[in-house]
Amino acid sequence: MAKEQKGLLKKFGKWAPIIGGAWIVLNIVAPLALLRIPAVQKYLAAFGDKLPFDIPRIG
Repeated sequence: MAKEQKGLLKKFGKWAPIIGGAWIVLNIVAPLALLRIPAVQKYLAAFGDKLPFDIPRIG
């Protein structure tokens, strides 16, 4: 069983940086980039006005 675990770690070890980098891009970089686009900002502002409750410090 120890050999199987070592093989599993060896197999996925090379993919770990790629998966980690993709996670960072999808969850941090992409949303921040989208927020810089004026059309997205206008959409979010319009969406915030339609909410039935008030969010402090927004709008």
